[in-house]
Amino acid sequence: MANILKAESAPTQTATQRGKKAQVNILEFLAIYLENELMGIPLTKVVEITKMRDIVPVPFSKSHIRGVINIRGEIMAIVSLKETLGLNETRESQRIVILETRFGKIGIIVDEIYGVIKVREDDLEPNPMVGRYSEYVKNIAQIDNGILIIIDIDKIFEDKNGFP
Repeated sequence: MANILKAESAPTQTATQRGKKAQVNILEFLAIYLENELMGIPLTKVVEITKMRDIVPVPFSKSHIRGVINIRGEIMAIVSLKETLGLNETRESQRIVILETRFGKIGIIVDEIYGVIKVREDDLEPNPMVGRYSEYVKNIAQIDNGILIIIDIDKIFEDKNGFP
């Protein structure tokens, strides 16, 4: 037998609760392509995007650290995100995304920029991935044209990965 509430016994809302809609956080991600996979980086971490440029190699550095570049007098390390994630490098990279990390500004090499994608915080799903680069995936989100893989930038730039 179904449990039916009478109208007078239903919980009531205060005027304040009725006037307010549930507030949902909207998160913004810079969507990038790496080897045809759409990945998102929290926009709060992004400082700027620049075209690919000559990278000066640094002797004896880890292989995923491609070298350094000079942007307006500031020297910063450039990292192959593909190599860090264990992806093959079949596509030519077109851009460098400068990120603010706990080690300062670091650039990551990406194939192309998709744009900024807004996602409701409650639409983020836990990481269902296993293997490959799953330890660097924070969440995923279903978007209009597929899945957006949210990268955990803080996890990528940890001491165990050769940083600082």
